Amino acid sequence: MQRHSAEPPSETLREAAEQLAVAGEALAALMRDAAAPVEPRPSPHGLKVMSVVSRCPGRNLTAVAAAVGIGLPRASRVCAALEAAGLLLRRPAVDDRREIGLQLSPDGRALLERFRATRVDRMAAVLRRMPAQERCELVSVLGELAVAVAAVSSERG
Repeated sequence: MQRHSAEPPSETLREAAEQLAVAGEALAALMRDAAAPVEPRPSPHGLKVMSVVSRCPGRNLTAVAAAVGIGLPRASRVCAALEAAGLLLRRPAVDDRREIGLQLSPDGRALLERFRATRVDRMAAVLRRMPAQERCELVSVLGELAVAVAAVSSERG
């Protein structure tokens, strides 16, 4: 794969953006479908909440809602459903006992691990259909894409 330092014509950039959008939609569907065999099956927001809490245990509801991109009332309902399913625990924060921190229960951690393993298995099945050289190039390009996405996200503040 050749890389060009010159800016591509705007039509080429637009075509690339359209192809990326189509690929993104297909990947999003693949990721959503990875939740199908996982029981109990949390909602898409439930999975996002669980993922945020797994990365940052002890965060409060307000911080988790912001990280997931949902309002506080919806986050509260999602967390209540996860707690009722035995997947999430609400505990007093270490720093401030008045603050409630969220943690995954052992069942919640196990479910998230199963979901992530299923997701990786499904992605591996897709990647197996690609030639080895293109897979290697894809890994490199995805790294560059992640850097570019982070830069655009930080610009938006």
